[in-house]
Amino acid sequence: MTKGRLLTIVQLSVLGLLRGVLVMWTAVTLVFVAVRVLPGDAISAELLPAGASNTQVEAEKERLGLNDPLSQQYLSYITDILHGDLGQSLRYRDAVTHIIQDRIGPTFALGMAAFAVMVLTGGVLGIASIETSPTPLRFLCRGMIAFSQSVPIYITAIVVVFIFSLELDLLPSVGSDTPRHLILPALVLGFHTSGAVARVLSASLTDAFQQPFMLTARAKGLPPIDLLDHALRVALLPVLRVVALQTGFLLGGTVIIEGLFVRRGLGSLLFQSVLDRDYPMVQALALLAAMVYLLANGLARLGQRLIDPRLSTHFAEFA
Repeated sequence: MTKGRLLTIVQLSVLGLLRGVLVMWTAVTLVFVAVRVLPGDAISAELLPAGASNTQVEAEKERLGLNDPLSQQYLSYITDILHGDLGQSLRYRDAVTHIIQDRIGPTFALGMAAFAVMVLTGGVLGIASIETSPTPLRFLCRGMIAFSQSVPIYITAIVVVFIFSLELDLLPSVGSDTPRHLILPALVLGFHTSGAVARVLSASLTDAFQQPFMLTARAKGLPPIDLLDHALRVALLPVLRVVALQTGFLLGGTVIIEGLFVRRGLGSLLFQSVLDRDYPMVQALALLAAMVYLLANGLARLGQRLIDPRLSTHFAEFA
């Protein structure tokens, strides 16, 4: 490895690290400001209905540092993060990390299952909707893509619950105890995030089939499956970035899905924490979401470089 190439790799590594830090700092800062401009707070919401006086409420706020200037609260928050301390939940009166560890299992299972559904469904719909597919199949797949991107996710969830849980009594619609409880929410969430993947894959495949190298492949008399394999190697490059982007929508979709299917995960925890103005919990979940998003984008960049060797010289962007 030449000295110039090594220097380039180091520079890209540093830039990638700085970009990741900037994204996480922006996320936690925006959430810090947003949860504090909203009216109300967790302490008042908890103590006043229980009969506490305003003096007692203010004393509790003072003890927790909620009456400090915002600049001082922000500085303390950033300092705690750098020391690995995400704070204590104002509602549950327990360490935020303990609560997240208790709730992360169902959300992780839902995210992984929905991700698999997204990739498989997006891949099938994207391939089947290109111009070379039979006309009925092409129109059906394009209709499903449009449906997944236009119909609100809660409408699909309600219809699915009505059909498969109430009418047919095949699958449970509430809870997160067994793998059977995972099927409906994962299918709904994965389907609604697959539309963008399928649309980009279809467009990318259509463009790849028109490239000169595909004309050469056809001239060699390669069978359709080999032609598709050649086209996919090129078409998957932009799709990987869309998959990473849709991972962020998966995280947001868990808030709705876990509420509709009454799952005890991080999505429902975030929703309740926002309602309760539980600042430390909301901030910690936002930080976790930013980390997952950065990891997904990093893996997407790595996948692109593995597929296209021409990008391998810039693999340090993954850092």
